[in-house]
Amino acid sequence: MPQHVSQGDATQDAPDQAGNWSQVRETVVMLYLSAAQIESAMHEGSTSVHQLTDAFTNISAASAELSSALQQDTAANNTQALQAAAAIDAQIQGSIVAFQFHDRISQRLHNVTQALQKLSGLIEAAERLNDPGEWLQLQQDIKQGYTMESERLMFEHIMLGASVEEALAIYHHHFNDLPLVDETTDDIELF
Repeated sequence: MPQHVSQGDATQDAPDQAGNWSQVRETVVMLYLSAAQIESAMHEGSTSVHQLTDAFTNISAASAELSSALQQDTAANNTQALQAAAAIDAQIQGSIVAFQFHDRISQRLHNVTQALQKLSGLIEAAERLNDPGEWLQLQQDIKQGYTMESERLMFEHIMLGASVEEALAIYHHHFNDLPLVDETTDDIELF
């Protein structure tokens, strides 16, 4: 991937070492970023749906066990009922966490929409189109709109010239094995 305007460049007039700046190249980079964000949001959503499916299956099984234990009134069955109730509570708590994927996907797709609108505005403005400083400002505006660490990491790697596949591999390496609540240090409010 050719170099492009980024915060680390020495000048805005000659953003790469050869001075070969191109708004087409900048547009492609911004589209790569959008594609990587959409792909990561889809992956996160799929993972969360699987977690929810498992949680609701376990809730159903624990509920059946609770019902069976309550139909018999013995000390052993009361202990079984309490354990089933605790299992249901744990599964519900896990489900609430998994529902956060909706907020994350909404945030990511909102950021993609905002970035594409800003990109469109820059491309439509003939007086701004060929100005590397305008492209740098676009990139800085997009980066400042991110609230999740995964988005910032993906942005940095795409801006450094990583392909969509490389940026996603880095994303998956850093965030794939973490529970949803640990993916970001930022607070995400549920619904």
